Amino acid sequence: MKNPTSAISVLLLFSLSFFSCKKDRNVNPENLIKGNWEEMDLNGLKRSLNFTKDNSFFLNIVLNDGSSSQFIGSYQIQGDRLKITTTEKLEQEQGKPVQRTPTNYTLYENATFSITGDILKLNYTSYPADAPVNTPAKFRRLITIDEGGLTP
Repeated sequence: MKNPTSAISVLLLFSLSFFSCKKDRNVNPENLIKGNWEEMDLNGLKRSLNFTKDNSFFLNIVLNDGSSSQFIGSYQIQGDRLKITTTEKLEQEQGKPVQRTPTNYTLYENATFSITGDILKLNYTSYPADAPVNTPAKFRRLITIDEGGLTP
C-alpha cells in the first residue's frame, strides 16, 4: 500500500472486527443455575431442585407412597463448585400434618456442577456404606410460569 493512512485504516478495521466478534466468556454460573430442575433416571421417587435469584435453595422429594420431604436453605457458587446448606426440613406422610425440623448441614457434599443446554450435572460425595463415593446426578430444567409468562 502506497498510502500509510490506508495501511493504518486497514489495520484499525481488522482490529475492530476481531475484538467485536469476541464471545462473552464471562457468563455468571449463578445466572445459569437459577430455576427449577428435576432429577433424571430415578425409580420410585421424584426429586427436584429450585435455585432462586436470592440464593435460596429448595429440594423436594416425593415418594410413590405419597409422602414427601422438602429441604430449605441457601446456596453459594464459586467457579464450578456448589455449596448448599439447609436450614429447615419439612416432612409429610400422606394424611398427616407437616413436621418442621430445623437443620444445619450440607447437601451434595463437595459438589461441582456443569450445565449443558437444559441439563445440570452434579458430582458430589455420598456415603452409601460409610465410605465416600463420587456420585453423579443429572437434572433437566423445568419450564415454569411466572408473572411474565413461561420461563426456563
